[in-house]
Amino acid sequence: MDPTLLTLAGTAGTSLVTLLVAEGWQQTRDGVVTVWRRFRPETAEQVGRDLEASRASALDAVEAGDEAPGPAGRLEGQWVGRFAELLGEHPEAAEELRDLVEAWQRRSAASGQEIRGDVRMEARAEGNGRVYQAGRDQHITGR
Repeated sequence: MDPTLLTLAGTAGTSLVTLLVAEGWQQTRDGVVTVWRRFRPETAEQVGRDLEASRASALDAVEAGDEAPGPAGRLEGQWVGRFAELLGEHPEAAEELRDLVEAWQRRSAASGQEIRGDVRMEARAEGNGRVYQAGRDQHITGR
């Protein structure tokens, strides 16, 4: 699978799990179901039910004070996998999914919430090579 699509699936899964317990949940759910309905209509209703079950699990974990990555990590893995599967079968869904994730991020920023996810970066430079990596803004002033 195209690495760009895998990255998008990861971002969508991470963002979705963050929003499971956030305000505006119904709008988040409806957006995901809409994407599924467009590209895999035969499974759209099941995805809606699975989203509700994921939300219930996330709310239970929050209520129990479970701050370990266990429940959220499992949910994230499940949804990243589902988004990756969708994009693997329908790469043309990437634009719609990207728009959905960007809308989530704008909505979260406007409400003061922050969508977070794990970032893993690796790099190797040899000889005179340089590597510049950033998880966010980066300013480089060269000589």
